[in-house]
Amino acid sequence: MFFRTLLAALALAVPAWAQPVAVPDCTADVTVAKDLKLDIVYRCRSTAALTFAPDDQEVAAEVSGYRFAKVEPVNGIVEARYRFDLANYARTANSTRAGIKRGEAVLAPIPAWLLEPRGFERLPVIDIRTQLPEGVAFATGLPKVGDAWRLAGTRVGFAGYSAIGRFTLEEIAVPAPGSLRPGAPRQDGVLRLAILDGFSQGGTPDLVDWVRRTAQAEANYWQGFTAKQMLVGLVPMGRPGVGYGRTVSGGGATIMVEVGATVEPRRLFNDWVLVHELIHTGMPFIRGRGTWFMEGAATYIEPIIRARAGWKTEEEVWKEWVDNMPRGVAAFAAGLANASGQQNYWAGATFMLMADIAIRRASDGAKGLEDCFGGALWSGLDAPQTVQVTDYAAACDRAVGGKAMSELVERYYRGAQPVDLATLWKELGVALVGDRIALDDAAPLAKWRKMIVMGPPSRPTPHVKLPWES
Repeated sequence: MFFRTLLAALALAVPAWAQPVAVPDCTADVTVAKDLKLDIVYRCRSTAALTFAPDDQEVAAEVSGYRFAKVEPVNGIVEARYRFDLANYARTANSTRAGIKRGEAVLAPIPAWLLEPRGFERLPVIDIRTQLPEGVAFATGLPKVGDAWRLAGTRVGFAGYSAIGRFTLEEIAVPAPGSLRPGAPRQDGVLRLAILDGFSQGGTPDLVDWVRRTAQAEANYWQGFTAKQMLVGLVPMGRPGVGYGRTVSGGGATIMVEVGATVEPRRLFNDWVLVHELIHTGMPFIRGRGTWFMEGAATYIEPIIRARAGWKTEEEVWKEWVDNMPRGVAAFAAGLANASGQQNYWAGATFMLMADIAIRRASDGAKGLEDCFGGALWSGLDAPQTVQVTDYAAACDRAVGGKAMSELVERYYRGAQPVDLATLWKELGVALVGDRIALDDAAPLAKWRKMIVMGPPSRPTPHVKLPWES
């Protein structure tokens, strides 16, 4: 099944003449057949011979009409043509990482079907143009430039997801990053939601509503959404609830989430995966042993976003942290650069808690971790970027006007120092009594603790009503 929300598409469309159209290094014209065979014509400006390489042998197996040999330029243009059987590739791969087919559509990363042009001295800019038969759609997280989807700043092999075929496509208007800040001009972005076939009858509106309300909750935390444009692909699975989620942001933010074919709204809103993955789209990729930072940020922020939306209580958030943060404690003594497995999530989350406290103390409550992350995003450190931990910490410090994040990075990432969680809980006034959390407002750090989950009283976050509350 395929449909497009016409009004949303018209509201978000920007005339081609208003777009800054630079000349790309390559164009890839993709003609899609109803059986999902792709005819692709590459034309690249180059004075040297180029090759066009598959991402792996599984991709190569579905390519026909091109021998993977060097192609010499003619009048400064290198042209290569090939056919790719996307449906057969996805049936064979049958993986939400590599490519998966449901009904008459495929959700797959762009390198599953687009060959990599090699021989340039720098990363080429590639414009992808599609020709689609009636009822067939193409969606991606890449920015639209004129009539093309532009892949820039990354190798093809790192590019995000694409959806091709007959599927449900919704375009949801979201506030652009930073546009909910006081005094900021209101600008819209777009979240493209691709829902593959296989969900229960009547479940599609519930899925759209879930994604829309979750995007609203994210935007309230970040003071604008996490990306100007994004693709979220939902893939039906056999078991109930929400399954595996993955974010790939090369060229533009994209997310894949597995969801039970039988749609149950209460299960959707009680789950953490979509909120967690959307947080990743508000941050750059942190290279150089930075997994703990990325996963720790998403693990820490996720329950806060849900609490501020009114979907969790403050006590439930603190209980989650008290129960789980001890799983990351050992990583501090060895240095966070050496964190592995679950330590990346819970040592990283513990680090974020300490950073949140440090920022609030240094600013006397005027700033918090949300200002750090939001400020870094607004400064240009969005999902398609790649930076070092120290670069991100510096951007955070500039956003909040201090050195709290950099000092903690120096202490626990560049160095190694144990953390005493028991003392931290006592200073915050957080205690587990039986199976419940007790909060002590007379504790030394209680003033800052009160701002962490629900935000400072001076900046209340609007609740996002759940469907059964509307």
